[in-house]
Amino acid sequence: MNPIIILHAGLATGTILLFAAIGEIFAERAGILNLGVEGMMLLGAMAGFSTSLSSGNPWLGLLVAMLAAGIISLAHGLVTIHFQADQVVSGLSLTFLGTGLALVLGEGLTGQNPPLIPAFDIPLLVQIPFLGPIFFEDHSLLVY
Repeated sequence: MNPIIILHAGLATGTILLFAAIGEIFAERAGILNLGVEGMMLLGAMAGFSTSLSSGNPWLGLLVAMLAAGIISLAHGLVTIHFQADQVVSGLSLTFLGTGLALVLGEGLTGQNPPLIPAFDIPLLVQIPFLGPIFFEDHSLLVY
């Protein structure tokens, strides 16, 4: 097993979790216990995947994914702040809602490949031994 390939793939796939963690940090700093992050991620991923697949534009898919997750996040904020609902119940409800909607609405999309955001190398930095192929080779703009 090549450790460079494992670390390269871990960096690319871990970026998605970092985006969710940063959003959760902002919510926690605002005083919101957001247990619905997973549902927001799944619903946003399904919306972005289907938009990217139908439009052929991965950037439009990214925008729709952010909007879908933002809308469900606004619903969580409205329910917990304005209506004073329990944050744990609201967050877990959104997790189940997002998971269920993503499964039902995205069922017909399995096995299809949408267009991807292009990956690129950073010219001189990719030649650094060991670190170059991990950090600077074949990543998309979102990783950087």
